[in-house]
Amino acid sequence: MPKVLFQKYKKVTSTIDPQRHAAKLKEIEELHRSEQSDGRFESERGSEEFCEDDMGTYEESEFSLSEGEPALNIGKIDLSFPETADEYQNSPQCYPPSYYTLSPKERLLLLYAENFRKQFVLMYPKRRPMVLALPNECRVQKFVCTTIRPTAFVYPELISSIDEISKFVADFIQYEPLENQVNLPNRLISPDTLLRKRRGNSFEMATLLASMLIGAGHPAMVVSGVAREEVVINDQIGVPYPFPILEVETEEIKPAQEKPGQKYKIRGLPDLKSHLDEEMAEVHRQKAEQEKRIEEELVRKQMEDLELLAVDRYHYRRSHAWVVIINNAPWSIKPRITYTDVNGDVVEAPPTGVFIEPSTGFMCETGCKEYVLVDTIWNQHNYYVNKQTYQRVGDIRWDLRDTNDWEHMLPGEPPEMRTYKVASDENIGAGEDPDVNDEKHLDAICYWVNRLHIGLADYEQRFPNSEKLVQYKGSIHERYAPYSQRDGKVMQLTLFNDNECTDPRVRYEYFENRFDLMRHLKYTYASDKYEEIFAKGRNDSLKSMEYYSDPTLERKMSFYSSSRLDSLEFLVVTPGVTILNYKGRCDKCWYKEFEFNITGSVLKKVTEKFHRQSGSDVGKNDIATRVFLFQQNKIILKFHYTFGALTASTVEFTKPPKPDYGKELIYDEKLTKIYKANPLDPTRTNLELYRLLREQLQYEDQIRKQFEKMQEDILNIFDMRKFEKTEPKLKFRIFDPLRNGAARAIRMMQFAEEEELKREIASKPADFLAPYLVPYKHQEKLTSEQALVAYNACLNDLKSRFVSLLNNLQRNYEDLTCESKSLNRFLNKFENQFDNHDYKRLVQQSKELELNKRMVQQRLTLTHEESQKKYEEVKSALLKDPRLNIKTNDGRNSEEPK
Repeated sequence: MPKVLFQKYKKVTSTIDPQRHAAKLKEIEELHRSEQSDGRFESERGSEEFCEDDMGTYEESEFSLSEGEPALNIGKIDLSFPETADEYQNSPQCYPPSYYTLSPKERLLLLYAENFRKQFVLMYPKRRPMVLALPNECRVQKFVCTTIRPTAFVYPELISSIDEISKFVADFIQYEPLENQVNLPNRLISPDTLLRKRRGNSFEMATLLASMLIGAGHPAMVVSGVAREEVVINDQIGVPYPFPILEVETEEIKPAQEKPGQKYKIRGLPDLKSHLDEEMAEVHRQKAEQEKRIEEELVRKQMEDLELLAVDRYHYRRSHAWVVIINNAPWSIKPRITYTDVNGDVVEAPPTGVFIEPSTGFMCETGCKEYVLVDTIWNQHNYYVNKQTYQRVGDIRWDLRDTNDWEHMLPGEPPEMRTYKVASDENIGAGEDPDVNDEKHLDAICYWVNRLHIGLADYEQRFPNSEKLVQYKGSIHERYAPYSQRDGKVMQLTLFNDNECTDPRVRYEYFENRFDLMRHLKYTYASDKYEEIFAKGRNDSLKSMEYYSDPTLERKMSFYSSSRLDSLEFLVVTPGVTILNYKGRCDKCWYKEFEFNITGSVLKKVTEKFHRQSGSDVGKNDIATRVFLFQQNKIILKFHYTFGALTASTVEFTKPPKPDYGKELIYDEKLTKIYKANPLDPTRTNLELYRLLREQLQYEDQIRKQFEKMQEDILNIFDMRKFEKTEPKLKFRIFDPLRNGAARAIRMMQFAEEEELKREIASKPADFLAPYLVPYKHQEKLTSEQALVAYNACLNDLKSRFVSLLNNLQRNYEDLTCESKSLNRFLNKFENQFDNHDYKRLVQQSKELELNKRMVQQRLTLTHEESQKKYEEVKSALLKDPRLNIKTNDGRNSEEPK
């Protein structure tokens, strides 16, 4: 039979003798006392030493996690297995029994863990102690692997995205550094309690993050090791803002695209100037750049060497926990990462790690500088101790199957990590799984933690106090829960000119759930400028708005042109001038400029620009620019360039005096100036010029009205924005279960009324007469003629319905009879020409036709009997109905319908 290989556990016995290593412990204590008398010793790591050059020298009291305590007692597990059932059985927290008691399997795991810890301390006495079992919230020691509770949540953000899950944990839980950064943590509460308490240290947050990532299908593990001081205390002041800044979008006028050149061009003159000086300058520049790169590489190597030196006396001693995701892990359910080797074979890539800091949610490669040492890692399956000798964390190999690099506490777990040794006379078939009864292994799948749960209200609140402020290098990042701020603000980012955050430069604000649909706001302190961005859906189709605190300065508004009737794209307002740009208008107008006095009551000049009507249009009335000079009483028209022309044709009208009422406009050709760019163009007649002038005068009146309407719309937009900023309103979805209490109450009331109406209708007999009394609903009592009409109409409709039903059944019966006879004649005539299969199929079809015919015949008979019975019942009910009040003689209706 195949046997599992456990190379590191061949010499380990299953019995625990407390006096077995007494001599070795005494030798270690004497060694400690001698080193303490010397004052200093070198930190060791590895099989007997670890990074001797990197760790430096420390005093013994500084190296020990507990001052003066022997290394064998650090992280000791109490094998008396104390429980706190008396204290927490009926506690207000309502903890389940698994929190304050120990199951037999948990006791066995703790026994294994203590045995493993003692043996490892004896083999590596100078190694940092391991975090194996810590007291939980009920002060009961629990194995750290069993504290991980993989759970999948229903929220889309927490299903598969590693980045979103990491950020959620960092936002949802308030980070608390360890009271003593040198010592091991004195507790490890369950992730379920942490979600309710929402305050925890790095070990607790890493356990929660690993539980959520594993539940989402990612191969995550908790890492216990040493980190830098700024990571341990969660100090982000020296870190630049790590997220991309969503700049406010501004509309820019696209430059006119140059038309492609002609097919034939004049060749340019040859360059006769010497470029020797330029070439020599380029050679010197490249040489200087090469020297600069060499110097930068030397500086980088020197900095990397300096990073290995201890920053302070506690550089290699600050305990911290974080999470690593091991890509291509054997137990991962994610697709494997493969590559093609030099032989052309597709092989699986070696496992690699990605670190996640639970206090910030940031992800980084394993070569990042924030982490110094990796002592142990664990997940819900097993516990691993790092035995590698390395200088940087980025040099660690993450293949946990290599027992030379990683020591396993539970050999052969998870099953994907097992390797089998086959004897010479044994064979293992392809895909054959060994019998689990032959592998007497202890596994760690023993969850004592409740299934994790996050309520919708807590999930939406996200931050412990509905807000979170983080100060980065030169910036302050503030975030808020939805609906927690009166104006709907969800995030604010302030950038400063200095790293101490005293001189603000730009402020970005982001909003959600606002009625005015404002999404972003950018404020520049130096220029006192505001830039606002809106979503689609406003009545005025406003897209963005730029303005200053000083109302006399320029203001610009952009619109969603596709949703406006006038196709306005953006508008610029300055004192005395208003510029409008359009997009996609049918009249090809794309630019309008209004000049007026400061009060805005007198219009001075209007300039309009048009696109060409079509690419091949060379018409003489294709206007390019139109200018109205109101104070000079002139109209200037400039036309598009015609074919072969070097300049544009123009027509300038001096407006004649207005005619008296009822008289026609008199055209004076002396008041018209014409310039023809191409002499070959046809000359405009006086009639054409007269009609063109009348069109412009009519349009001038429209321009004046449009100007008044435009001024009114601009003032309305500014007044509306002022009101929206002063009195912001928030909206919510109708299906929002947290805020639609009133709407839900109305819907529940309507549902209750509908159910009551259904029960009332079901309890009452059917009212056949109600549809026929609708024309007389305003009468208190029917006349005899009206009653007789309603009576006859009801019975006639009932009779017609039954007659129609009987006719359909009779027609169906006749069709089936005809089809059956035809099939029987066909079988009798060609019986000998079919094979057995076809003949049986046709016979079966004939039997089915006969069966359907009998069913239709039976239904026809039953319907006929039921129709007569139903007709008599309805007729009797109508005669007795007091609403008709039909008089009867000797129990029969005196006026029955014919």
